[in-house]
Amino acid sequence: MKGKMLDLYERWEESGHLNSRLKAISEMISKRATQRQVAEYLGITEKTLIKLRKAHPKLNKAFQYGDEELKEKLVDAMYQRAIGFEYEETQTVIEETKSGTKKRITKYKKQSLPEITAIKYLLITKFGIEYNEKKAEIELMTKRLEKGEEVWINEYSDEESISTPRVRKQSKKQ
Repeated sequence: MKGKMLDLYERWEESGHLNSRLKAISEMISKRATQRQVAEYLGITEKTLIKLRKAHPKLNKAFQYGDEELKEKLVDAMYQRAIGFEYEETQTVIEETKSGTKKRITKYKKQSLPEITAIKYLLITKFGIEYNEKKAEIELMTKRLEKGEEVWINEYSDEESISTPRVRKQSKKQ
């Protein structure tokens, strides 16, 4: 009896290698690997990998999990920059003396000060408009939009707004 031909994912599953392959894919993605690099690692074309991702939700989840892990690492790094951190530097000095070579290791503890840009970013993304430096302008625009005093339209569209006294157009992107 002849059965259907198994795709790569199904062969991994049958051979017991599926979980290790999914873990490797997630790890690669969490370290900024591209889909093309993952396909090369697996020894398949990117097109085949795309088909496999569509056919097997678990494989697609491995990519998503890797992306989430990368995002978490980046937010953690941003947080560390925002609050500052302590680190150690090591300096090795090799000296020639009459009795031979002498190696001296000096360790320094240093403090990385909090970074204002990271602090602003995290406050704005976590707590919103309350910490935005353009808070007053945003609130004013919100009030104008709620009252119908101002409407924003795209200058490329044919839409006209005659019911509002003032219309702002978005500038053309160069």
